[in-house]
Amino acid sequence: MKLVGVIVWVALLAGLSGCGSGAPTSFPNQLLDAQGQPILLDDIEVIVNNNELTEDEKRDQLRDLGIKDEELIDALLTL
Repeated sequence: MKLVGVIVWVALLAGLSGCGSGAPTSFPNQLLDAQGQPILLDDIEVIVNNNELTEDEKRDQLRDLGIKDEELIDALLTL
């Protein structure tokens, strides 16, 4: 992966990390859900770490959460 691509992924993941405590920090390019609220890494981890879901079900739930970028979904499923 090119260095620029790695930097973009790091920036996106940083934008996702709110750790669920207090008011989320605002980042440029932060992912937002349909209601305009930040998507937190905690919300993603609940989906990604659910062993009762198939990979396709996890993908669908990540999309429902508001993540539309398929490459980002692929990356998140490797967490």
